Amino acid sequence: MFQRAFSRFGQTACLALSLALAGAFAPTSAPAQVVWSSVDEVISVEVVPGWRRADGTHVAGLQFSLEAGWKTYWRSAGAAGIPPNFDWDASEQLDDVAVVWPAPRVFRQGGVQSIGYDQDFILPLILTPTDAQGPVRLSGVLDLGVCADICLPARLQVDATLPTDAQPNAALQAALNSQPQRLGVPVNCSVRSTPDGLALSGQVDLPALGGVEAVVFEVPDPKVWVTDADVQRQGDRLFAQSELMVAGGEAAALNTSDVRITVIGGNTAVELAGCG
Repeated sequence: MFQRAFSRFGQTACLALSLALAGAFAPTSAPAQVVWSSVDEVISVEVVPGWRRADGTHVAGLQFSLEAGWKTYWRSAGAAGIPPNFDWDASEQLDDVAVVWPAPRVFRQGGVQSIGYDQDFILPLILTPTDAQGPVRLSGVLDLGVCADICLPARLQVDATLPTDAQPNAALQAALNSQPQRLGVPVNCSVRSTPDGLALSGQVDLPALGGVEAVVFEVPDPKVWVTDADVQRQGDRLFAQSELMVAGGEAAALNTSDVRITVIGGNTAVELAGCG
């Protein structure tokens, strides 16, 4: 019921691509590397109990710890990333889970990009209990990719009871505040057919966010694969284009008002809802 799947063609395909890319970028001559006997040595997770809001929702979090030199991925992981998948079906007294993603970083290597986190971070969760007055049992399976010189699939499990009297947590609140800022700036979009699907282009008047900017188009249909965007800037005007494809050659349908656009810069990130 509560499964959150952010993959496009599936985690297996993305993992295979990432493993291939990791091998392609590995140096031909390098000092001996540490051999990791378990993925638990490079990534771990703990539940941050959080607190119950006046409206009955519960703010909790997942504290991820990463070994130095390793990274894991944002909800839209990029062509060289491994999308995460969360399954909350074993939870009790829980109607819904909304994940709040802190602003990620963009990693570029060999002409492809991945998007994620390379330092310890907290991933906030907004939970809707079945009974607003009762405790929630948060029990889930987290399927993630973690990469350094190689990529590994990680399956982590969490299981914690969240009491109603838990207190606000400053680090968790800071993680909530670090999500991309949502702007009401209009985005102009155009769509055209391509041999493989659709090309989606967008332009927006937005001051530079610093560094080499990335633009991520996200669509509601999980079957649609969205390529990394080609991005150009002319002063305060930002241009981006991605291709949309569906596995098996099916036609891709798109309502541009449903597109979520995230612009990630070196200093910050912003989110724009829909385009026309």
